[in-house]
Amino acid sequence: MPPRAAITTLETQIAKTVIIAPSDGVVLSRMVEPGEIALPNAPVLTLANLNRLTLTVYIPEDRYGHINLGQVLQVNVDSFPGETFPATVVHIADEAEFTPRNVQTQEGRRTTVFGIKLVLDEADGKLKPGMPADVAFDE
Repeated sequence: MPPRAAITTLETQIAKTVIIAPSDGVVLSRMVEPGEIALPNAPVLTLANLNRLTLTVYIPEDRYGHINLGQVLQVNVDSFPGETFPATVVHIADEAEFTPRNVQTQEGRRTTVFGIKLVLDEADGKLKPGMPADVAFDE
């Protein structure tokens, strides 16, 4: 192989070793360390966009008529007592479902609920994925 062809082949192979994230975000975890072999189609990093966090809450059927798309609700987290974060309702489930399994009491698991998805527009970077949160609903 001529030297120029070998260089071109090496440049092509090196270009295939670059990993490009599909979106901007903050690295939450790394599954592969530098120098390790990454398997094809296996994740190497977990990324999160901290500028657009989502929160899914479940409301009982009797509250369903009180929630509207675009409604702004207040979110509280244990890490910041006394501080509230505004969140906008972006999705309301069309069908009822049984309460998720992680509910602790049998009574709680017997009821049906509707999933509500909220987007937290919190630019300060205070909130992180996985933080437990409470949502205040207007009475």
